[in-house]
Amino acid sequence: MQRTASSLVTAVAAVSLLLGAAVPARADDFGSRFTLSVAPNFQVSTAGDQAAGPPAGFSKLGYTNDNANPQTLQLDYGLDFKIDKVLHLFYEHSNFDYALGRILTVAPHVSLTTGILADRQDTIGLQRGFGHGLVGQIYYFNKVRADVSGLCLNQESCTSAQLGGTQGGAVTGNPSSIDDHGYGLHGGYSFGPKTRLGQPFTLGVDAQYIPRPSIAPTGEAANLGGLGSYVGSQWLFPYSLTVKIPIFPDPTIIPLAEYERADVLYRAEATPEVYNLIAAGIVKVINKNATLSILNVHLNGCKCADTVPPPDNVRISVLEVKLDLHTGL
Repeated sequence: MQRTASSLVTAVAAVSLLLGAAVPARADDFGSRFTLSVAPNFQVSTAGDQAAGPPAGFSKLGYTNDNANPQTLQLDYGLDFKIDKVLHLFYEHSNFDYALGRILTVAPHVSLTTGILADRQDTIGLQRGFGHGLVGQIYYFNKVRADVSGLCLNQESCTSAQLGGTQGGAVTGNPSSIDDHGYGLHGGYSFGPKTRLGQPFTLGVDAQYIPRPSIAPTGEAANLGGLGSYVGSQWLFPYSLTVKIPIFPDPTIIPLAEYERADVLYRAEATPEVYNLIAAGIVKVINKNATLSILNVHLNGCKCADTVPPPDNVRISVLEVKLDLHTGL
């Protein structure tokens, strides 16, 4: 998924092909147009059977014991440049570490438990506010899987031993690595009765163009569930609904929940992966430059997609505690 649950505490945006004329910054206030964001965070993977041993008659494939229950400290960061009152240029780097729930259908009599899957995403784009609850973004994103503990699955590189070679720990590129990149338009519309937290509902819709070769690369494009054949470049249309719930008298405490129908299209797959994501948590506004959030994220792969062979599916659960800090340059 492109816009993970961290989007719950960032601005939502509305689709617009015409961003409008920008007013250039004066030379004497140019530096004040920059805002640096850093967000240290603690992520705990909580999928119920992520560390379960293999059932009777199954062999184990996957993590080393020290990665059975992933817990990681990460640092997200970004930079925003205010072109005028409504138009911004932004860059974001985000981290998402998790483990999959146990999968029993990847091979006969094999139980797969992954340990840490370490995903990294960089996004750069333009964002414009249009008033009346409308915001729009146009962006480019690139997502990679930096590591999978315990086995060579779909990370950027593997040791030759993991790939079946004989050269010990020599590192080599993985031809089936995740390389998910493309161009997108994102639109957000906030609506509903005014509360102490503002309008409670935000609807988000993306249109993403994913460039890929017209012919499947050799040894890739696995069609695990038999639901479709390889197709080259494609459009994806993920969408989401976020709700801010005004149950506390203090407007600096913001309970929220989100549903997202997320799509991704990885290089080594024939068809897009489709996910249902539900996230809930609380954001505490400390001051104008800092927020603290606690989010619980649950993601389930739709069995309508070739994610893993049916009847199994991808299951992810992560608890994230994040401190967002913003400062001008």
